[in-house]
Amino acid sequence: MAAPHLRLTRPTVLPAALPLLAVLAAAGCATAPPAPVAEPGGAPMEEAPAPSPGAPSGAPPAVPPARGPVLALLDEARAAERAGDLEGAAASVERALRIAPRDAALWHRLARIRLAQGLWRQAESLARRSLALAPRDRALAARNWRLIARARRARGDRAGAREAERRALALEGAAG
Repeated sequence: MAAPHLRLTRPTVLPAALPLLAVLAAAGCATAPPAPVAEPGGAPMEEAPAPSPGAPSGAPPAVPPARGPVLALLDEARAAERAGDLEGAAASVERALRIAPRDAALWHRLARIRLAQGLWRQAESLARRSLALAPRDRALAARNWRLIARARRARGDRAGAREAERRALALEGAAG
């Protein structure tokens, strides 16, 4: 029998958290493809196509696809983006990153949102973090370098933008 001072005096699961857990569990059952984020100026950014199951991509993803709560947060981010709430979208992706901090695709997604917000240096920094987490994912690396090029171009760094474009082209050429 446990000592009296070790007995729990409060429930270990708050009753208010149960509905949230049910929603998060149900959200992991279905997902929609991510919606493209608009670049500053209104033009939509390209969204990478989802790899088909079993299709060779040149390199395996650095982290398995997100599950459960992360998918629910990504759904929230997509809904916020569609509603024009980029800060809300960023907050949802940041919450997903607290769950899956080594997911390079999440870092890229946050970089795209920050680019759309006009936060050029932060967008580049986030894309570089994505690059560091998935050095062998050539498709993601190419998308990161393209994002870096756009951020540098927006800051007026033409030479840096050309270098980033060159790196993206080299990765795309080697992947094909």
